[in-house]
Amino acid sequence: MTRRLLIVLDDCGPGDALVVDFCLDAVLRSHPGAEADLLVSEQAAPVFARDRRFRRLFISRLYEQRARSRPVLALRKAREALRLARKLGRRYDLSVTFYWGTTLLNLLVRVATRGQCLGYANGWPRLLDCDLGRYRPEAAALPQAARLLATMGLEAEPAVPAARGEEGDDRQASALLEPHRLGLGRPMAVLHTGSDWACQQWLPERWRETADRLAFELGMDVVFTGLRAEEGPIEAIRSQMRAGSVSLAGMTSVNQLAGVLRRAALCVCVDSLAFELAQAAGVPTVVLAGQSRTEAVRVGPGAPIVVNRTTPQLRAAILACKLSFAKASFGGCLHYGCPMAGLRDIEVDDVMEAVRKAVRDGATALTGGGVPA
Repeated sequence: MTRRLLIVLDDCGPGDALVVDFCLDAVLRSHPGAEADLLVSEQAAPVFARDRRFRRLFISRLYEQRARSRPVLALRKAREALRLARKLGRRYDLSVTFYWGTTLLNLLVRVATRGQCLGYANGWPRLLDCDLGRYRPEAAALPQAARLLATMGLEAEPAVPAARGEEGDDRQASALLEPHRLGLGRPMAVLHTGSDWACQQWLPERWRETADRLAFELGMDVVFTGLRAEEGPIEAIRSQMRAGSVSLAGMTSVNQLAGVLRRAALCVCVDSLAFELAQAAGVPTVVLAGQSRTEAVRVGPGAPIVVNRTTPQLRAAILACKLSFAKASFGGCLHYGCPMAGLRDIEVDDVMEAVRKAVRDGATALTGGGVPA
């Protein structure tokens, strides 16, 4: 009889999903011939849209529900959980839930699983067949993923996320770049500025200065990427630049963004999906981080460089704010007037120093430019 597996990646974004992708590989390799399904958050689903490792893809909106009161939010989540329970049925011999979720997610997965149910505990630890305790959102994700694998007797070395695009995505990426003659005569820098959280975004005036310095000091073509909702802020940055630039905000799918990054000589981004995709593309990368990350997984020459100037106390305060009902129920916070917003302790010189090291370690050939009079 064919063994059936359920892997769960709910309550996480696309970048978070890519971080633990090598763990998914380890679980699947340990069960050759099994049929594997994936329950994945709506945000992270595009990463797996063409993933042939999974027989079926179930998209969860459990943590996409929004409400201004706890009872209404609980009701909406319960309805979504019932919808998913009907889709999943009770057919799985093993389920593995990465990251954390809530008691409701643990209950949903327990109902769907006839056999062993593994993951981090929430309110009812007995819903699970392992004793890992609670997931710690303030701690690094990879050691906690490794602990989860260890409950199955598995080990896996952290790996650069796999690029799962197809030839058509590369053609579409080329079609976006060619009208602007990007990357043809000069190296191309991709700047990805956006996040769901103001505390993970950098100040617009510092993006503007960095973009100009990339153009004039390093002779690079500057391309901004992001979601359609980020077009306005990106245009505000571009309008204040002295150098020319191009915006592809709202024009790329996940796989097309990966195609754009494969043609880049540099990526400068906040801690978002673009960071994981840039690593998969092998692009020299500088990531601006606050509460979310203090160091890169991969080390050594060519590794991405993390610029983080937040104190442990500030990181703890940001995390506590993120986990509050008021913020979590709206799926993010774009209060730019908040004193914790803007990654204010990161200076432009910090980023340019990291850029020069990244392109030097990545052996990226740059042509010099001249600062205009």
